[in-house]
Amino acid sequence: MSTIPSTSKRLTVPYTVVGGGRSGRARRFPTPLTVLLLNRGGRFFKHAFFEELARLGAEEIISIEGPTASYEIENLSRDFPSIKFMVLHEATSRGEQINMGVEEAKGELVFVVWNNMKLPSSSIAARILERIRESDCLCSVPLMQNARFETMPTIMAPAFYNKLLKVLALQPSSDGMMSLFPFDYCGVYNKERFILVGGYDSTLTNPYWQKMDFGFRSYMWGEKILCSTALHVSYAGELPSEDSTPNDDYRLFYLKNLSVRFTGDSGTLPRSRLFPYFFRAGGYLNALRSFRQARAWVEVNRFRFKQDARSVTELWEVPEV
Repeated sequence: MSTIPSTSKRLTVPYTVVGGGRSGRARRFPTPLTVLLLNRGGRFFKHAFFEELARLGAEEIISIEGPTASYEIENLSRDFPSIKFMVLHEATSRGEQINMGVEEAKGELVFVVWNNMKLPSSSIAARILERIRESDCLCSVPLMQNARFETMPTIMAPAFYNKLLKVLALQPSSDGMMSLFPFDYCGVYNKERFILVGGYDSTLTNPYWQKMDFGFRSYMWGEKILCSTALHVSYAGELPSEDSTPNDDYRLFYLKNLSVRFTGDSGTLPRSRLFPYFFRAGGYLNALRSFRQARAWVEVNRFRFKQDARSVTELWEVPEV
């Protein structure tokens, strides 16, 4: 297992910034907004997509581009001089891409979206963004629709059943509903709170367990992720599937989150949790090394814990399964 970072500062992938000059346009929103674009799948109609994105009126637009995209960046940068392209020199996880984009962003709020989404201009109206800022939460997740404009069950609700953790996907039924993590990473993040909570763990590469770790850590450290039903996006195509099979990333998630105990004023990873962990790890030496690293991480951040994972799941009322 890779060494667990103790702070939000990590060794990031090298990248080059292209474009992003001032457009001369007056600020549309009272709260500075950065739109952070993640890219996947084909690049058909990308020119038209950027035209639509530029019309939203955000103060800043950052597009995260992979190592293979460099050949087309020059043309896109010429056609859209106000858009900032972050060209990564190496492949990295989606969570780390968001970490890097948020660090680069100038906006107080950072709206993370995908290139296969449609964003109505009304979805980021000034009054909606101001309401999101006043909600004082780590992240506001949107109401999300599929390509047939059907509302999707994107509210993530955790619960323990017979000591097993399950996460249910619920329909967003009211404004302000809590979600364990942002579905598909999509949401309006408060930059300052995101950095303070440590962002996404770059040592995790599986998107599901990376989001689970981010969600549990955020709530255990006193933050909230809330649904804003006035904020909405829709997908132009089908969603990729996610693998939630327990693997090495799950084992790290288990140590950093489910094994932590809250003592009333701090978090701790008790030595007694080592033996149950042996059943989930591959070999004694590997388990011992991983456990020591996780225990050191918890010790460094012990006073940031406000509750444990069991208390987090009690925030939701979910049906029996």
